[in-house]
Amino acid sequence: MASRRYAIVGAALLSIAALVGTATVFAQAGGSGGPGGFGQHGHRGFGMMAGLQQLGLSPDQQQQVKSTMASHRDEFKALMDRSRKAHQAQQTAVEQVPVNEDLIRSTATAVAAADADLAVLRAKVHEQVFSLLTPDQQTKAKQLQADRATRRAQRQAEWQQKKQQQAAPQQQ
Repeated sequence: MASRRYAIVGAALLSIAALVGTATVFAQAGGSGGPGGFGQHGHRGFGMMAGLQQLGLSPDQQQQVKSTMASHRDEFKALMDRSRKAHQAQQTAVEQVPVNEDLIRSTATAVAAADADLAVLRAKVHEQVFSLLTPDQQTKAKQLQADRATRRAQRQAEWQQKKQQQAAPQQQ
C-alpha cells in the first residue's frame, strides 16, 4: 500500500518536472517540431502547457513564456527538492521499527505542505502563461484541456472495464 502511494507521488513529481522542462524546451525552441521542439520524439507537457504548440504563439509570446518559466525555475527546483526530501523522510519514518506515530504524522504534514506549495506555484505559473494568450488562444487552450480530460476519462473507463472482465473469469 505504501509503495503504491510512493509510486504515485513519484509519478506526480516527475509530471511536475516534465511540466517545467517541457514548457522551457518549447519556449527555447521557438515553436513546435524541429530540433528540441515539442514535435520531436513525442515530447508532451502537462496541463495547459501540453497545448502550447497547438496555439500558434507569436515569437513575442514564445519569448514571454520562456521568460516566465525561467523566472520560476529556481523556485520549482527548490520546491521539488523539498518535496522529494519530505517524501524520503516520510518513507523512512514509515519503515521505522518500532512505529513512531508522531514522526509519521509530522513527516506527512511536511509532505502535504511541500506538495501544496508546489501546486500553488504550478497554478501561479499557469495563470501567468495563460494571461499571455490572446482570447482566442485562451478559448482554444480550454478546449484542448477539456478534450484531454475526456480522453483521460475514456481511458480510465476502458481500463476499469478491462479490469472487471479479467476479474470475472477468476471468480468462476
